[in-house]
Amino acid sequence: MDKEHKTSGHLQTAAAGVVTPFPGGPAANLRHNASTVMRYGLQPGASESVFELAQTLKTVRDRCQPHALAAAAKASLRAYLCEPKLLASQHRSGDACTYKRHLLYADPERQFSILAIVWNPGQHTVIHGHTAWGAVGVYEGSPYCEIFDTVTQDRPCMQLEPTIKLRLKAGDMATVQPGIDDVHRIGNDGIRKAITIHIYGRDLLAQPGSINITFN
Repeated sequence: MDKEHKTSGHLQTAAAGVVTPFPGGPAANLRHNASTVMRYGLQPGASESVFELAQTLKTVRDRCQPHALAAAAKASLRAYLCEPKLLASQHRSGDACTYKRHLLYADPERQFSILAIVWNPGQHTVIHGHTAWGAVGVYEGSPYCEIFDTVTQDRPCMQLEPTIKLRLKAGDMATVQPGIDDVHRIGNDGIRKAITIHIYGRDLLAQPGSINITFN
């Protein structure tokens, strides 16, 4: 994570969990939106900057080896985190009950998706890993990312313990790789809204909940 910041104080006690398919989770069903029709390509209302980012990602995808896609996507995303017009007002809106995911672009070849996630104060994900490569950048606000390590590798029950909690700010970035070696939780414990931009190597239009491996 670029420009990492540790929080003070003791992290919470270890959490034990079972690896399970992600069942959809909060606001995950991106296909059902009362005001728009989801489609492959640029989503309704998404900006020209999102389209430009998507074209860059297509070029990156075609020339990079699979193991390098996350790093290449992160490099492609970096310049757009300071773009004031990256997100339309409709993609900056949150939800009172849970964090809100906005699909911005769905690759017609079904190789990647671009999302904006809006976090109101007090909202956070479950502890999870990912099923595909990804790149994440903070667009607005000060969310946190809590990292977990596996204490035991016994399946189906795996014991986890928190190791560090990173305080993030606009411009901070990270990559993720598929599997359970990069287990984390993202949230917003501040007093203002936070927005993050996510690129994942998954078709999240057809399968909006397919990117996460969750721990109960």
